Amino acid sequence: MVNILQIGQVGGELSQLVQDVSDRGDRVVIESDGKPMVAMVRYDYLASLIEALEDALDSKLLKQAIESNDAFFGFEEVLSRA
Repeated sequence: MVNILQIGQVGGELSQLVQDVSDRGDRVVIESDGKPMVAMVRYDYLASLIEALEDALDSKLLKQAIESNDAFFGFEEVLSRA
């Protein structure tokens, strides 16, 4: 669930918002003049999201490296040469 709040609403509710995000996994977007400015999510959710993005980027870069390198050796070929 994503809660959307205007920045003026946050001041007195910050402690409760942090508690709700931490305990229930709520997601909060804080807007200013109707534009999203800040998001609050659980730290473990953010860390796993960043890790997944890094893994996807690594996979994409590896695929590009393999495709652009005519002399790439596959795992099976390396083992057969041992």
